[in-house]
Amino acid sequence: MMNYVWAAMCCVGLVWGIAAGRAAAVGAAALASGVEAVMLALRLAGGFALWCGMLEILEQSGAVRAFSRGLSPVLNRLFPSLKPDSQARRAIAENFAANMLGLGNAATPAGLRAMRALREEEGAGVQATDAMCLFLVLNASSLQLFPSTVVSLRAASGAARPASIVLPTLCATAVSTLVGGVSCMALARRGKGA
Repeated sequence: MMNYVWAAMCCVGLVWGIAAGRAAAVGAAALASGVEAVMLALRLAGGFALWCGMLEILEQSGAVRAFSRGLSPVLNRLFPSLKPDSQARRAIAENFAANMLGLGNAATPAGLRAMRALREEEGAGVQATDAMCLFLVLNASSLQLFPSTVVSLRAASGAARPASIVLPTLCATAVSTLVGGVSCMALARRGKGA
């Protein structure tokens, strides 16, 4: 669906530029933007490679498993239906670790694995379970200890202090995660009581 939206926006912009008699300016801007997009992608590739590689190293070294054990009290309270050694629990821990490092792109595959495992382990059919809804809310709010993607973007854009957003991001994501989690758990309890 979004492909159609983007295509429509590009077509409208192109037609508008030509109708306004600025076809040469539209063509020059399109070429310049294409070059800038490729340069930005190349500048960001190093940061993404570093952090995604770091996450892979953490997973293969067993640090994600240790992180999962360290999160056991929290995961037990949030997802009481999951067994301590379940696949869903490991995928949730990996997703949380990636989100805490600000690696949304690396968190997505772990989030998809977690949802599949939650569906299998909880015997969910078409309808999402309370655990699936809670995980989705916590994933979307994504508590970030270090927003590496945004810091990389700011550094690539030439910001004087690219990491100056770490504390505000931590505060904002902590509040959003807390509010989202508490709201989701309250709605789940209310649904069971009805």
